[in-house]
Amino acid sequence: MVEVTLSVEGGGVYIVGQTIKCALLVHNSSDVADRLAWATGQISGHVTVDERHVQIAREQQEVTNSNSALNKHVANDCFFSSDPEILFCDLQLLPHSSKELKFSGIVPTHSPPSYRGSYIKYSYIVLVGLQRVNKPVTLINLPIRIINLPGISLVDGPKKPLSHPFAPREECINYEDYFMDKVQSLCCKRPRSFEVKTSEGLVSIVRLTKGAYRLGDPIEVNLEFGELQCVQVTLKLQALETISPESEINEGTDTRCTTHDTKTIQCIHTKSTAVTLHIPLNVVNSFSTNIVLVRWQVHFDFVIAHLRKSGEIVDAGLTSVSAKGLDCDWRPLETLNVSTLSWELPVRVVPTLPQYIATIAWQRTQTKDVV
Repeated sequence: MVEVTLSVEGGGVYIVGQTIKCALLVHNSSDVADRLAWATGQISGHVTVDERHVQIAREQQEVTNSNSALNKHVANDCFFSSDPEILFCDLQLLPHSSKELKFSGIVPTHSPPSYRGSYIKYSYIVLVGLQRVNKPVTLINLPIRIINLPGISLVDGPKKPLSHPFAPREECINYEDYFMDKVQSLCCKRPRSFEVKTSEGLVSIVRLTKGAYRLGDPIEVNLEFGELQCVQVTLKLQALETISPESEINEGTDTRCTTHDTKTIQCIHTKSTAVTLHIPLNVVNSFSTNIVLVRWQVHFDFVIAHLRKSGEIVDAGLTSVSAKGLDCDWRPLETLNVSTLSWELPVRVVPTLPQYIATIAWQRTQTKDVV
């Protein structure tokens, strides 16, 4: 019996264009010598859709590598596969001996991030195939998570500075450093403000401190209320999934909305307030492909009170005169005429450090099987 362990370095979360280092440990746990015919390893990307709503044209799928020995064993939903590496041929293992083999692969920079939505799923796996002589092929796969920042090409990253004019040109700087520099530049403080109005007047001024937010970041929303009396505000952080018209089976397919955080505040006679919404780490950033568009927004529900001219939110109840003076029994209004104003504010969500995602959002880094 041969035990096989497939593992990856780096926590299981990677940036597109980053080298993914993998290791295959083969251990003979029996008391007799054993032999394996061959083994290959590669990285592949898969797309799965809800066939009731989405169709994928053949030209939208990339052709997998024709030289791979695993092609006929890989599902038809494979849109990408790295060049396969032959790990061994005719491997002989002595009793209770082990053999470790390493290989690597790169996911192209134009690939979509890992995503599991209502209509479509993008996933990536490290795939290893092994075979004994005159036996079926055994496949071992390990899921990995890929993150991407749309519009950024890591291949064209800046070069390291030269020490002197005659020094040979250095290679590109570390992918991860370049990636996070771009993310940091997008997430720097850029205050923005928006006015929410109706035909009756100003409801609120909504202020944001940033132009984009990383996965795991808080979104701080400052509200400054206007002349209209707002008695309650509900904020919802939502991710929207929209299928492109070319990929729709039925025209006008509904946009799927997923709410990740909700906050409700009471704001009677409040001039200003602040609300914080949190972006989870186990979600995907904003991105788009020729099949799907994933975007983020903050949905507001303003409950506006229509008051009398006095603007009172309470009534003076029974009034009595005593030795101490005029006594008033104050009580709230029994009924309040209100209306709800809904408003959406788009926000951009970008990735964060792969190590941070791997630490907080659990990601498996190895799998075992028996051949």
